[in-house]
Amino acid sequence: MQTSDRYSHFNPEGSPLRLHQMRMLDMLVKLDDVCRRHDIRYWLSSGTLIGAVRHRGFIPWDDDVDIEMLESDYLRLLEVLPGEVSPKDFAVQTTASDREFLFPFAKFRDLHSYLEESNGLDSLLQYRGCYIDIFVVTPSSSRKLHRLACKMLGTEIKMRVRHRTLKPVNTLLRGILHGIAFPIMRKVSAIAAGNRLRHKIPSFFSAERDSADIFPLSEVKFEGHSFMAPGNADAYLRKIYGDYMRLPDPDKIQIHTSRVDLNR
Repeated sequence: MQTSDRYSHFNPEGSPLRLHQMRMLDMLVKLDDVCRRHDIRYWLSSGTLIGAVRHRGFIPWDDDVDIEMLESDYLRLLEVLPGEVSPKDFAVQTTASDREFLFPFAKFRDLHSYLEESNGLDSLLQYRGCYIDIFVVTPSSSRKLHRLACKMLGTEIKMRVRHRTLKPVNTLLRGILHGIAFPIMRKVSAIAAGNRLRHKIPSFFSAERDSADIFPLSEVKFEGHSFMAPGNADAYLRKIYGDYMRLPDPDKIQIHTSRVDLNR
């Protein structure tokens, strides 16, 4: 599908957004190489997969990259990735490497750039360069439970950002949520899940995936490179987004990032 000229103003060649996208593409190529050499399965997801199917590359206004994987592959990636990339150039951001990072997934960060997200909720993070989201998907039977966890996590992040002096309260809240509540919610949600998968609780993305649409994996072209994708990418995307081939009104598009510096 050719992108209409109505959208070409977002990322013309040489523009800040296009340079940002090319930096993330280089990171994705590195990540793909590591995964293939270590037999780690992943697949392009969310807007990145839409971009691959609809545009053969980035959605013109997209400013992040998303991949997903099963938890077993994710744990393996966390083992090997730090030894495969230069610690001067990249960081693997998790709850273990960044105290203020509260998600059960990882961000693969570029250390020679800096960005600020428009919602300001990244302001306390140690690593703030260009990134690839590495999401974990696990069996999940309950979207309501997932959404409840999302609200709880959102409240926690806002508390930490807006009330930074309340450290004892924030520490207690973290212990209750991440040490007790979220693990219990994961176990309950896994009951009778069948083929249903969702991002690991807690996450801001509660849409259901069907493992039958994902496996066996396929390949898809993205910016001239070949990356892993769900076996039935069309079914995968339609269950999450409906008519994903329909382009949105350009006047209603919002970009996540408010500021990017690629020369840190």
